[in-house]
Amino acid sequence: MKHLLRPESQMMSHGFKPQRSEGSIKPPIFLASTFVFKTAEEGKGYFELAYGIRQKEAEEELGLIYSRINNPNLQILEERLCL
Repeated sequence: MKHLLRPESQMMSHGFKPQRSEGSIKPPIFLASTFVFKTAEEGKGYFELAYGIRQKEAEEELGLIYSRINNPNLQILEERLCL
């Protein structure tokens, strides 16, 4: 039988990916407004997804581009509140 956690417990860690934050166990507070891309093509792809110019492909993730569009702390909060 699978043990199910209550939403209050799930909210403590849901939506955070440590690999996106240098392995930090808890989400840091992101003060940056802009983020770095590996290539210009990668940045272009992130903006296309964010603005709905194209659909997300399988296994593709929305990258961080600008904090007014997708702030990491806001994304984590939104995912936790959806629980």
